[in-house]
Amino acid sequence: MENLQLLDKKITYCVKKLIAINSISYCYIELPIDQHCALFGRNNLGKTALLNALKLHLFPEISFNDCKAKFAFKSSKGELYSTEDSYQFYFPTDSSFLILEAENIHGAFCLILFRSNNSFGYDRLVLPCAYDEIRKHFWDIDNLEINNGLGSPVADLGLLKIHALYDEYKAKGAEILRTTKDIREKLFTHKPLDKNKGRYCLVPLKEAGVERELRAFRQLMNFTFEIAKTETRGLTETFATIIESDKINARDRLHQDLQKILDDYKQLRDAENKLTEIKNYRDNYQGLTQTQRLRADKLINYATDYKIAAVNLDRIFKEQQQKLKRLEPEFNKLEIEEKRLASLGSELRTKHGGLEGQLKQINNDIEKLNQKKQSYERIVKKFAHCDNEEMRCFLNTEKAELEETINSLKDKELARETLSRKVTLQNSKIEDRRKKKLAIEQHEKLLLNKTDTHTATVLSNLNENFSIIAASPSEAQLATINQFGNLFKFTVDRLYFLDEPFANDNLKTLQDVRMRLESDVKRLNDEIENLDKEILKQRDIVVSTNQKIDDEIGKTGKELEKIKADLVVVNAIEDTNNEWHGKQLDRDGIEQEIKQLSRQIDETRDQHTDALDKKNQANDQLKELRPQLIKTEGLKQQLEKLRFEGMPTSGSPALTEKHISTAADIASLEAEKQSLDRLTVTLGNQINEFIKSGIFSLPVDTPYSSYNSEQENLIIQNLRNTYEALPAQEDTLQSQIIEHNKMTGTKITELTSNRDNISNFINKINKQFEDYQISNLNEIRVEIELDPRFEDLVEELKNTNLHSQDIHDDILYQRLNQFCEEFFADNRGNRILEISKIIKNVKYSYKKDGLDKREAKDQSTGTNALINCTLLTILLHDLLAQETRMTLPIVFDEFSSLDEYNQNTAIKVASKHGFALFCASPTVTAEVASVVDYFITLDDFHSDTIYDKSGERDIVFHHFGESIYSITTGS
Repeated sequence: MENLQLLDKKITYCVKKLIAINSISYCYIELPIDQHCALFGRNNLGKTALLNALKLHLFPEISFNDCKAKFAFKSSKGELYSTEDSYQFYFPTDSSFLILEAENIHGAFCLILFRSNNSFGYDRLVLPCAYDEIRKHFWDIDNLEINNGLGSPVADLGLLKIHALYDEYKAKGAEILRTTKDIREKLFTHKPLDKNKGRYCLVPLKEAGVERELRAFRQLMNFTFEIAKTETRGLTETFATIIESDKINARDRLHQDLQKILDDYKQLRDAENKLTEIKNYRDNYQGLTQTQRLRADKLINYATDYKIAAVNLDRIFKEQQQKLKRLEPEFNKLEIEEKRLASLGSELRTKHGGLEGQLKQINNDIEKLNQKKQSYERIVKKFAHCDNEEMRCFLNTEKAELEETINSLKDKELARETLSRKVTLQNSKIEDRRKKKLAIEQHEKLLLNKTDTHTATVLSNLNENFSIIAASPSEAQLATINQFGNLFKFTVDRLYFLDEPFANDNLKTLQDVRMRLESDVKRLNDEIENLDKEILKQRDIVVSTNQKIDDEIGKTGKELEKIKADLVVVNAIEDTNNEWHGKQLDRDGIEQEIKQLSRQIDETRDQHTDALDKKNQANDQLKELRPQLIKTEGLKQQLEKLRFEGMPTSGSPALTEKHISTAADIASLEAEKQSLDRLTVTLGNQINEFIKSGIFSLPVDTPYSSYNSEQENLIIQNLRNTYEALPAQEDTLQSQIIEHNKMTGTKITELTSNRDNISNFINKINKQFEDYQISNLNEIRVEIELDPRFEDLVEELKNTNLHSQDIHDDILYQRLNQFCEEFFADNRGNRILEISKIIKNVKYSYKKDGLDKREAKDQSTGTNALINCTLLTILLHDLLAQETRMTLPIVFDEFSSLDEYNQNTAIKVASKHGFALFCASPTVTAEVASVVDYFITLDDFHSDTIYDKSGERDIVFHHFGESIYSITTGS
């Protein structure tokens, strides 16, 4: 039945305790914030910063990014701290934690803030328990031997502690909040009858933390830190935010972009002027299209003639190129062939001349060989029936005799010996001749005639002396001789004994033997005759004088040389014959080759003559064709210069109708093009008129001296589209004007209605102030002073006729622009009118006790703080759910400057409205200490055993405080 009590009293939501571990300037601090407290200590100890950490718990944020706008952490000089400085101040390490203990209808709970992995980010762990249950995880208060009995750090402080606590309390409903959506749902949703949804509600906003509520609450929280200040800027921003957040629909809020109204007006006026100017250029547009059509007609005819000329010249040029392509290789081939034949003829003639030289040399060689052969034949005649060996023998004998004769001539004693020897030799030859004659004469008595023919042949070849033996052998002897002969065999050219070759000389027949005998007799006759002469010569030598001997030596020497030459001939006859036969064969071959070369030379000469003629003919054709080709190419180039941009390219001309291909035809085309060029210039000038006007949306911004067909077509098409779309654009403009007038009327109405909204809001606040009396002040009212320029503008706009089909009079927009120029003089880039900009000042008016006159003079700091505290209660009441109340700490920096009466009054007023007063002072004051619930002198709590190794965060304080109470009452 506990929830039935909700019907009888308001549900309290309170923040009870702030805990900072290794954060700000604290190693560990545990500060109750549901009681009036005073913190004493030198500056920069983090007194106010500790209570500022409450914003990190109460605002639905998850990072320090854009810290100045989100949290507005300020220094004592009023300067805003940066994101980096603020984050490092509150969360310097992973073992830095900020904990808030709070309580609602569902019981106590804790919010633990800790570093996240995101840039400058932090997360929340919510636990369904009082802080007393989890203190041991962050500080050991039972270790009284450390830090003068203040306890000691725990060993395992860090992010793992968060995960351990989450696991421990997960079954009881512990959660980690990582998104703003989760934070809004859990911390700002008032669900007194639903524990699952309302367990962690910290601020019971009426609409569960919609954006406009959160903006207002954020501003009120910032206001709690300025409760004692007389400067009104913070109060002005607070009022502006709450007034706007009190509007359910975003469109009702004063967020008027006056510049947009002026910009829209300017755009519409410019559009209207532009459409008027476009209509004024309609005649120019018709003239432009007429020029375009005329040029298009001429261009079609010109294009036809141009194509005919182009096709004809292309055809002629291709024919000439093809002919040239055919003739040039043919000419090159003929030239190569002619050169080849000329070279071949030269080579053949050179070869022919070389062969003739060889033939002449061979004939000379043969002639010399013939002379040697003739000398040999002469020698053979001289030694008839003698073979070469025998002739060499005879010649050597003659040589020796001549040498001997010469020696004899030189030596008479030797001459006598030679004479004696020659006489003996002559006698021997005479005897030999006798025997041979006898053998011839008595042939039948010869031994060879008595043996068989085979044996006779064998014996005559074994030794020629067998052919002159005359003997009468017995039969037995004859048989033996025949048997001996049969041991031999012979062929035509060789004799064999017992089948082995016996002699290499040519085999002589018996007839050859007989003829040889006859030849020997003749030879012996000659030799004997010669010996007679030599004997006579030797005798003359013996008796001759010296002069005669010398003459004879000369004569004999010549004969000796002749014999020597004959010997050379005989010795070399076989080589001479072989060489002669070889030379004969060489001569025959060369003569045959010369005959063949002569035929080839004649044939090559004829072929070269024919090739030269053909080459000259082809060259003549090329000489005639090349100028024609150059002429045709020149005409084509002339024609190409006459190409007109934008000529039609489709279709083929009828070549049978016209044949344009001469220089005269090209000149006629050139005249046609000049006419087209003049029309093109006219068309370009007309286009430039439209471009220079600056009225039309065209593909080019500046006039050109000329335009290609694509540009012309694109520009004219744009103009055509413009005039075709003109009626629709006029209709659209009229619709836009009506819509603009409607929007302008709505905006002006909103301006006037927002002034009424401000008045209504102030009246509502002042209605609630009627229930409060502060000090000696009665009938306290909040008064808002609006900017007089805004007031004047609203009054003037009330008299403006906003129901018009045409654009409003320029006077209206001039007035709006004048207001913007004056009102936004220092902020020209942003002309958005908001409530915070039109509220110039917020002040209080009142009546003092016993006086009827209302005053608006600034009161003392204490009085002003009491009024602000009352106003904060009224404003916060409007944000919270109807049946709820919330206790919050408020900062009173100047509390020590109040007198004792106002200090007591401030404590009473704060208590009455559910606030815990939080005072901070660098020095201990007895007056302050006597009126607060408890006070702490932070300078007394510096410790040595701490979390921060650098020693900067060294203050340790927890769950007790000092207080002054009456001894008599004991309270």
